[in-house]
Amino acid sequence: MPLCQLYTSRKDAELKDGIEKRMAETLARVLGKPLERVTVAVLPGTRLFRLGSLAPSALLVIASIKVFDAQRNATYTPAIKEAVQKELDLPGERCVIQYVDLDANFLG
Repeated sequence: MPLCQLYTSRKDAELKDGIEKRMAETLARVLGKPLERVTVAVLPGTRLFRLGSLAPSALLVIASIKVFDAQRNATYTPAIKEAVQKELDLPGERCVIQYVDLDANFLG
């Protein structure tokens, strides 16, 4: 049950239609989860400061149960970051991903 929150300083009008679905498809494929179990929230217009700048950027927070660790995260990052870069027209350094390992007891 991956839960994804994509915060971006891009305005809503700058986002491509269907971004939520495409991000969900990427996460399902990369994390090996069924698409029906992936939840994606896109939060445009977020005020973000990254790398000493207010230039357009993104913060992607992905929470899931038992799929994150140092070894696997390194394999997930390139494909996920590429999807964010493509969707938001951002260079890689303007995107950061946070992986959150969830305890199943805290989901309902």
